[in-house]
Amino acid sequence: MSIGKYLASVFSLALALGLIACGGFPTTHPDATKNTPANNKADLKDCAQSYPETPDGVYLKNRIDCMKLKGWQ
Repeated sequence: MSIGKYLASVFSLALALGLIACGGFPTTHPDATKNTPANNKADLKDCAQSYPETPDGVYLKNRIDCMKLKGWQ
């Protein structure tokens, strides 16, 4: 396998995993008073501060779990 094909496959795999991970973020809250973009952004910021970025990407799963614990679906 040439280096160009290898890099292209690695890039496409990383892009696909990124799209899957970002598609899983909770965006709705069952409580109508909390179901606003401002509350979602505030909770997401709180989760991002609790779970900073790491090279292995585990922080994305932790942030999603954090949002789910806060009630977001």
